[in-house]
Amino acid sequence: NAAIIGNVANIVSNLETDSADFAGRVDEIKSFMFKHRLSSSLHSRVDDFSRYLWSMHQGSTVEDDFIMSLPYTLQTAVLEHTRAKHIRCCPFFDFCSKEVVKALSLCLKPRVYCKGDIICHYGDMGQEMFFLDHGTVEVISADLSTRFATLHDGSFFGETALFIKQPRASTVCALSFCDILELTKHDFLVELRRRQINLSCMMELFNSIHNSNIRRNKAVNENLEISKNQQTKLSKLVQKADDSMCYNNDDEKAKVFKPYSTFRLCWGICCCALSIYTCVAVPYWVAFAESNSDEYSLIMINVLIDMFFMIDLYLRCYEFTFPANTQYEKSQMAVDFISCFALLDVMSYRLSGMKHFRYLCLLRISRIPSFCDEVSQNLNFRGIRISLAINLLCKQGLFYLMTNHWVACVWFIIHRYLERSEKFTWATTDCPFGGDVGDYKCLAKYDPVIGEHNICNLGSMVECYVRSFHFALTTLSTVGYGDISPVTEIETIWENCVVLTGACFMAGLIGAFGAYLSENDSLGMNAFRLKIQSLKNYMSYRNIPDYIQNEIFFSHHFRWQKSQGLDEHETLQILPEPLQHDISYEVKRRVLHLVPIFKPLPLIVQKRICHALIPQVYPKDSIIYSVGDIGHEILFIVSGVVTVTLPSDLSELDTSGKSNAALNKEKFEAIGKILSAGNHLGESCLNSNSGVRQETVISKTTVELYALSKDDLNGICRFMGSDKEKEFKESFLRRNGNIWHFFDDLPGMVGPDKSDNEEQDLLHFPWSDSAQSFNGSRRPTNAVRRRRLSQARRRSLSYSSRDVFRNMFLERRLQRDDQSSRSVVWDPGSPRGN
Repeated sequence: NAAIIGNVANIVSNLETDSADFAGRVDEIKSFMFKHRLSSSLHSRVDDFSRYLWSMHQGSTVEDDFIMSLPYTLQTAVLEHTRAKHIRCCPFFDFCSKEVVKALSLCLKPRVYCKGDIICHYGDMGQEMFFLDHGTVEVISADLSTRFATLHDGSFFGETALFIKQPRASTVCALSFCDILELTKHDFLVELRRRQINLSCMMELFNSIHNSNIRRNKAVNENLEISKNQQTKLSKLVQKADDSMCYNNDDEKAKVFKPYSTFRLCWGICCCALSIYTCVAVPYWVAFAESNSDEYSLIMINVLIDMFFMIDLYLRCYEFTFPANTQYEKSQMAVDFISCFALLDVMSYRLSGMKHFRYLCLLRISRIPSFCDEVSQNLNFRGIRISLAINLLCKQGLFYLMTNHWVACVWFIIHRYLERSEKFTWATTDCPFGGDVGDYKCLAKYDPVIGEHNICNLGSMVECYVRSFHFALTTLSTVGYGDISPVTEIETIWENCVVLTGACFMAGLIGAFGAYLSENDSLGMNAFRLKIQSLKNYMSYRNIPDYIQNEIFFSHHFRWQKSQGLDEHETLQILPEPLQHDISYEVKRRVLHLVPIFKPLPLIVQKRICHALIPQVYPKDSIIYSVGDIGHEILFIVSGVVTVTLPSDLSELDTSGKSNAALNKEKFEAIGKILSAGNHLGESCLNSNSGVRQETVISKTTVELYALSKDDLNGICRFMGSDKEKEFKESFLRRNGNIWHFFDDLPGMVGPDKSDNEEQDLLHFPWSDSAQSFNGSRRPTNAVRRRRLSQARRRSLSYSSRDVFRNMFLERRLQRDDQSSRSVVWDPGSPRGN
């Protein structure tokens, strides 16, 4: 027993299998979503995708890691059977040799998308071509009103991005889970240049297909215009846009049937409770039923329960927006369907052999874990967090108690039905009240006249059940106390089976407790304490100054309060990119509302920005960065107040910083040197290759920032095109918060004499056609600068006087705080005092 318990407990607690590792990663995602109170639709999509990823890919999203670890010959051999067929079936590559096909196959990157994910967005500057390995997608117009085509396995799309630099002409949406192979333009051109392939034939074929697609889309649009006339035949043939599965498939279902509705929670609790009742009541009824019990009422209760589960079977097949419904049809629907045949038990009054159909309902014991998981997910969505380890521990405890119950029932079934004529059984020799064997004080008494023992010699069947449950519990959990022991051969065989089963169950319970404690050590408060302690040891060993230590601890405490220490990008890594963007957008959407530059951007650009933002926090009087520091991030203030100090000595600046020092000074004269929520810092890195900071920024209160790196910004801008990219980046240099600061001539700049409509247009400055670049104009003189600065101040005052007065109020308040702090505390030895 010790060996069994030790080995099984080690397996359960370590959870080293692929399924447990994948379940742990999914649980981290759910913990992150629970912490940020995300919407039910995102919870459903994550559940849906995790089930698909496990059922189809065993939870793996790193197929390339396996392939790239092989020798080159084996790589090509594997890809020859998996990916090369897509290159061969594409007409653009008919002119390529086998070597080129193999090389391009190595360049294909596997991607997995959820149902409803947007794979390509209209207007993006495409850099990839896609091959549909498995699934279905639809090609739709920019306004989502026209469906141009529906593509299936083996199709390709987005090929224009490889040959022509122009925005996407349509949007591509996944109608189902899709396995897609991606070929980037960079990899494509590198391989073709390396082999010096002539692209003329390829371009000629592409142009012909591209022109035919344009004509087809034009014809579709014309037919749709005609179909708007109800008197034409096309109006009856054309499918409406509302039937698109990309956007409205879940909305068509009644709200009451949605996965995280109150009805689904109550229904799941009922399914779980009635399944447990069935698995407990049926064995008890077989083993301990009284001879004078009311069988009719018991059968009617069972009939009502069976009718409930028949309704449940219908709802799960047709009404519930069940995640991974195909998985239910494959594995769980058969169990629900067969168990419904227990309803034939009502015929047992006429045909005695039909009563055995009642035992079919015991198959529902296999559905209890899935019902528990469904309830757990619904509770998690409502703010009651049930982690994977707690869920495992609860299910282990439940099944351990149910196993004790079943073993107790089997003990009594053996005594009642199989050993009725035996003089000595475990029941006739069990005398809990101290009598002799066969006495009336024993559990049962043998009657030599009729040659049988009675069923229960105690006051009621409940007392016999308690004694039988005691026998089962002591046997399953230990080796028994010796007060009850098997007597006959069949009892000894059953005893051995129970002992082995008990060893496994005890090991499972110990392993579940170990997994719970391990989760607390790796993800809970204990993990946070251990991390803080390791940081203290390291900083003590390196003699890190106290003020730096305090800032580090403050930052870690902030991260713990925000997301329990979970890193967003690492946690969401297994999800498809569109789903990551949607989750990041829900989490960081408030940043977009605070920063005016982000408000007029298209929704997809906002989502990409949210996904790239990295949170930071600084305590009061912390140096965020100093003049001369290297930094390639733009910092957006979400809460708190900072002060900006410009350098008096320009020697610490790089060449770009020295040339823009005067412009930088005029900028802060226009917007003020007290910045708060909605302002941004460090935008000078966009014009500097070295990233040398041009000012010193100090927090005057606790400041929460979000950092957007220059590389991530460039990655986002590559989807815009050169013109929009230039306008977008210039908006960081021309505007800060709600205040514009212009240093060059800009036609159409908002002023007091402009109309309200023109001011409203300027709110969408990054995409306006009237915006002009900094570059190409002559550097103004100092007098011109002063005049323009004065104009910018007047325009800023008329545009957002509230922000200007707010900054003036903050400046005066901080000056009073500084004067009062000087009279109370002064530490000349501290780094800040110096």
